[in-house]
Amino acid sequence: RNMPINDSKPTSDKPQTRAPQNVQNVAAYPQQFEDDTIDLYELWITLWNKKWLVIAVTVIAALGSVVYALLAPKIYKAEALLLPPREKDVKSVNLSLNEAYSSETGVGQLRRVSGISMSQAFSTFKQNLSSRSLQKKFIDEHSLMDVLAPDRTPETRDIEILESFAEMIKIGDKGGFSVSVESTDPEFAAKLVNDYVSFFDLETVRGLVSDARNSIEEQIMDIEYKLASKRQMTKLRREDQVLRYQEASKIASTLGIKKRVDATNIIQNTQMNVDIATASTPLYYLGIEALTAEINILENRQSDDPFIPGLRDLQEKLALLRSIKISVKGMHAVTVDQPAYPPKNRIKPNRRLIVSLGTVVGFFLGIFLVFFVSFVQKQRETHSE
Repeated sequence: RNMPINDSKPTSDKPQTRAPQNVQNVAAYPQQFEDDTIDLYELWITLWNKKWLVIAVTVIAALGSVVYALLAPKIYKAEALLLPPREKDVKSVNLSLNEAYSSETGVGQLRRVSGISMSQAFSTFKQNLSSRSLQKKFIDEHSLMDVLAPDRTPETRDIEILESFAEMIKIGDKGGFSVSVESTDPEFAAKLVNDYVSFFDLETVRGLVSDARNSIEEQIMDIEYKLASKRQMTKLRREDQVLRYQEASKIASTLGIKKRVDATNIIQNTQMNVDIATASTPLYYLGIEALTAEINILENRQSDDPFIPGLRDLQEKLALLRSIKISVKGMHAVTVDQPAYPPKNRIKPNRRLIVSLGTVVGFFLGIFLVFFVSFVQKQRETHSE
């Protein structure tokens, strides 16, 4: 009987202990929301109380950016627009080669020197624009060392000046090929671009013409070597022939053969045991008189050229190659679509952008300073208590 009484007490005690816990959990969320609202409000109050600090920093930053934008050096950009060369710009080289080879008749096969195409000339021009050796030559010819490095010292190396110059020249190949220079002097920038394009145009033409001339010179040297070799070998063969005739003359003199001997009657005339059917006719059968005449003619011959097979064909090839005249005059590796001119409007500094960025940076810097000052003040108050 005591059990029911004991069981009713715990059951009544459990709801009494859980009720306060539920009440406390529900009340925690509104409290946290109120704390967050108070924090945001305090931030706003902090900014509002120190709004003049934000305004002052923003104004100072804006004025500083204005001063910087006004004092920054003006940069101008001069640009030349370029196109591939026209057909007539490379026609002189191709015309000279075509005229020379079209006259080749009965000369035999001659290695043809390739002409210069418009695309080849323009491609070579673009490659040369970045050549450091040609850039150095340009600087030296136009006396730009003192202009590029007016404050140079003995420790300043030429390679450093050359690197800065290479960075100054801008080459664009998007939507059209161009060469540009940025400088504080618009007149200097325009002149530098035009001189740079003209210089590399001429150097490219000279290089292409030099390659064609070298190819022709190689063929000329090859033919000259063949001619000299043929003449040398013909001279040696003539000297060998003279020795053979001299030896035959001695034999004829010993045998008493003064005049030419008929090979079919040699057995009856000289009573020599010679098998004429199987042996070739000896030279001494010509007789002393004929051999002596041959020796004198061979020893006194002024030139072997008429007796050298194929020599005249080689001489004709040589004359053909030497007749090719390639002139640099009138040739171009590029067409200047628009030359560089002194610009009137600067590209740097962008004053509006500088002032806008300076003002925005000053505004956020002012806000940061407000919170920083407030934080320092709270820390002092906390430690003073």
